[in-house]
Amino acid sequence: MFVTPVSRSLAIAAIGAAIFASQVRAQDGRPTYQPIPSGYGYFEHTEQLENAVQENMRSAIREHGWGLWAGIMQPLDAGDNNSWPVWFSWPTGSQAFSQDMAPPEALHPSIRKSQHAQMARVAPVETDAPNVSTPAPQYPLPEYVKENFQGALKKSGSGEVSLYDGAYFAFNGDIMVATESMSPAGFEAIVAGELYKKSTLDQMNRDGKSVDFPAEAIFTKHMYWPVKADGLTAVPWYNGTQWDPSFTGYWGYELWESVVAIDPSNAQSGEAEVSFLYGVEENDGSPMDTRTVTAPIVPIEDLYHHQVTEADWALFDEADKAILNAASFWLYDKPFEPGDYLVTVAMHVFTKEVPTWTLQSVWWVNEPDTGEYAKDRPELTSAVGPWQNYLLTQGTEIFPEVGDNLKISVNPYIEGVTHPIATSCRNCHQRAGHTSPDSKGKTGYQTSLCPDLLEDLTAESACLANVALTDFSWLTADRAK
Repeated sequence: MFVTPVSRSLAIAAIGAAIFASQVRAQDGRPTYQPIPSGYGYFEHTEQLENAVQENMRSAIREHGWGLWAGIMQPLDAGDNNSWPVWFSWPTGSQAFSQDMAPPEALHPSIRKSQHAQMARVAPVETDAPNVSTPAPQYPLPEYVKENFQGALKKSGSGEVSLYDGAYFAFNGDIMVATESMSPAGFEAIVAGELYKKSTLDQMNRDGKSVDFPAEAIFTKHMYWPVKADGLTAVPWYNGTQWDPSFTGYWGYELWESVVAIDPSNAQSGEAEVSFLYGVEENDGSPMDTRTVTAPIVPIEDLYHHQVTEADWALFDEADKAILNAASFWLYDKPFEPGDYLVTVAMHVFTKEVPTWTLQSVWWVNEPDTGEYAKDRPELTSAVGPWQNYLLTQGTEIFPEVGDNLKISVNPYIEGVTHPIATSCRNCHQRAGHTSPDSKGKTGYQTSLCPDLLEDLTAESACLANVALTDFSWLTADRAK
């Protein structure tokens, strides 16, 4: 890794703490803000990083990404084996887009929809454009959730029932428990700039302007997976070989052939039978069979994890509890309770240390030392936790490695439920933006103007004209009201 001073990161920490304390309307008990600790590369080698990006120095860029991932997962409370990670103390999407503290809109209804509001406008219009079709399973809310968390229910005009996002967790519409955290600088930019209002983005679009977040902005998307305290819990993981990269259909975790059985006691070994997927439907509404497989037993210590305490449970709001229970019923047909666990299966970490952003994404596998996504791990002797048990892809490089297309960069957990395999986080997030009702521009995951999912798009790309770009933040484009 690069070696440089840490004064910038210390200054960011001080500024961030002040912003967070003054602006975030947090409930009692929310953890005190902590930044990425020093020693993991964040704003410690900016000049070298910028040079690596300009020169397409893939190994150096990946080393930097590994450092960010390990750093952001360090414990809030040093020495506490059950500590939340540092990002858990950061502002959330629900806070930034609180709309005067009204319940936030549910982004992902129980019949699972696209992660981005405009992604439904998939429109392959050229013969060589990928014909994207990802018909996903449906997740009707469990009756237990409807009966016990009525204050968290959101009903659409068509009668569809989903969940509001909680104070900590966002409803992903499936087993994955999402969080959307951001640095105080990113939060402040949204609040001070009133980017939570569609009217603000409408006016920016009419004026030909786009969002420009400060250099200290960080945006994350993290996925937890529930694990029952007693017994074994199934966790599917993607082995990287089940589908060819040209496949454009649905490839979510429900279909993965590789599954492990997580043991919270860390005492069992060998193989065991586990079952998962309860109350889930096929895309056409027919019942999906519960899967029962014989899987290798894996200790929970192999994944970043947190055992939810009574104090945590008191901190969560009704929507948080509803989200956890929906996930647990779909996974193992039981309630989620204090004492149960959350394990990290995937995370996006995007920083604006360089103007074109660093984009890194990780996911858990049971074979962490295999394949290209295991490469370039640096020596991080002070890092706590199993950060090396994850694979890392990145879209920080701004130039194609070979030919005209960007390298595939996709997270199987996060993108597998809505994206095809041959996609790029840079291509996708460069598209993030807003169009006013009278605009001729189009934005979305794939549009008739921008059909190529691996094109090296920039803010100046002709197909993104007439769009108020939201500076790589789909959260801003999707959540503004």
